[in-house]
Amino acid sequence: MMNKKSVYACKQKKDHEQFKAQIGRGAKIFFLPLLFLLMNFVFVPSSLYAQAYEGYTLFSPNNSRNTYLINMSNQVVHSWSHTKTGGYSCYLLEDGTLLRSAASSNSQLNGGGAAGIVQKVDWGGNVIWEYTYSSSTYRSHHDIEPMPNGNVLLIAWEVKTAVQAVQTGLNHSAVIWPDHIIEVEPVGTNSGNIVWQWHAWDHLVQDYDAAKNNYGVVADHPELLDINMGGTQIGDWMHINGISYNVDLDQIVISSHFLDEIYVIDHSTTTAEAAAHSGGRSGKGGDILYRWGNPANYNAPGSQVFNVVHSSIWIPNGFPGSGNILAFNNREGQGTSIVVEIVPPVDGSGSYTISAGSAFGPTLPTWSYTASGFYSNHLGGCQRLSNGNTLIVESTSGYLFEVDASGNVVWTYNRGGEIARALRYSTEYIDDITDVEENEELPSEFKLSQNYPNPFNPETTIEYVLPEAANVTLKVFDVLGREVTTLVNEYKQAGIHYSTFSASQNKGGQVLHSALSSGVYFYTLRVRDSSPGKSGSELQKTKKMILAK
Repeated sequence: MMNKKSVYACKQKKDHEQFKAQIGRGAKIFFLPLLFLLMNFVFVPSSLYAQAYEGYTLFSPNNSRNTYLINMSNQVVHSWSHTKTGGYSCYLLEDGTLLRSAASSNSQLNGGGAAGIVQKVDWGGNVIWEYTYSSSTYRSHHDIEPMPNGNVLLIAWEVKTAVQAVQTGLNHSAVIWPDHIIEVEPVGTNSGNIVWQWHAWDHLVQDYDAAKNNYGVVADHPELLDINMGGTQIGDWMHINGISYNVDLDQIVISSHFLDEIYVIDHSTTTAEAAAHSGGRSGKGGDILYRWGNPANYNAPGSQVFNVVHSSIWIPNGFPGSGNILAFNNREGQGTSIVVEIVPPVDGSGSYTISAGSAFGPTLPTWSYTASGFYSNHLGGCQRLSNGNTLIVESTSGYLFEVDASGNVVWTYNRGGEIARALRYSTEYIDDITDVEENEELPSEFKLSQNYPNPFNPETTIEYVLPEAANVTLKVFDVLGREVTTLVNEYKQAGIHYSTFSASQNKGGQVLHSALSSGVYFYTLRVRDSSPGKSGSELQKTKKMILAK
């Protein structure tokens, strides 16, 4: 498959050769006769390593009321409609239910990524469990993580007053929202027990005021957070946006947008131990076991790597890179993002090594991906797949793509709008837990549905149905008949399709409609059949939608 972007990918040679040996072993046997004919050449076709990982991709547009499951042909095979907006995180669990974050009506803690609700939704779209963690003093936000025991990890803010912040050593008077993590055991249909929690507020250091709490030498305490690093403009100090659980180590990795770092903490502790500096498998309580991306945060030497980071995630056991950590380095303001894979300096017991006066290693990632035009100044997602490929979400343009270990793009899906995260599930996983039946019965008629939500602001979804493959254009017009944007202009297979219209972006992520006023707009779907015997026949439908700012 031809690459759609020029690619830069780097990986340590030894690891790369081991990886190629693992996935290429069968291919080399298949080509053995050819190799005998070409004995004077060392020839391994690049296509052997440019195969997409077969499965289904799950995603929800940011701040939307819809979740979609698409196949490798980019057809929607199942969708869920919700009554509450969400879109940052969603997972398909082994029992076939959808786990998703959703927004509460809390207006007091309304920072970026605000949620407040986590839901379980059955295959038919019915909410079977909903837990609210939102008040005037705390609110969950951004990512969630399903646990093997059926519990759920949530990231949340908690409010500390200006008086509390100053006493803790903050060098100015401000209300601050440090992050904490809770583990919730679902109970009934709308309740839960908090069975474990960790608070960043319990693991601070500062060298600003010896008369205040947490005073010490920052460089001597890489296991603690310097409260005077980062900003507190709206209270949101750390802006943790990603969380991932390692079942083998019983550890959690989180990513901080505002501190430009990822952190690993011990989950084997009790809640009391998590608030202290000893206990748990590590013996360090809730202190930071490992951190990476911005050594200046703990006055260590070395270069800053992350400039806004999202989607820190462990690579699962048995996958290429098992035990390593992936993260999306937005590189805000630099015009090009990078996905990095790092090898943490951890031993078999889960302990991390660091030399006095030094930063945590490694110095450089073991693998990275970037390309000309690849950029998301905020949000961003990544997932290592079991064949060694990596699924990447260029969030602000709604562009999903998969690359192999050499950086070749082997699958793409360009929806437009914003998509914070996406996850690929194997065909076997989906077949075992759901009733997905592809192409068993194709739609019998051409259909254009009413957009949802309507009225909308700033984003709405348009559904259309094709009884057979055809060339499709979907355009938006204002009341004077002037074209606003083209949402679709391509050949589409038969089936149900969805397109998102954003009042602030087009499909390429360019700011397009910042001055778009409230009012009535129209969307027109044209379907042209150019198959033999049809003489280019064309069908057209138009519907009205309302932008309400």
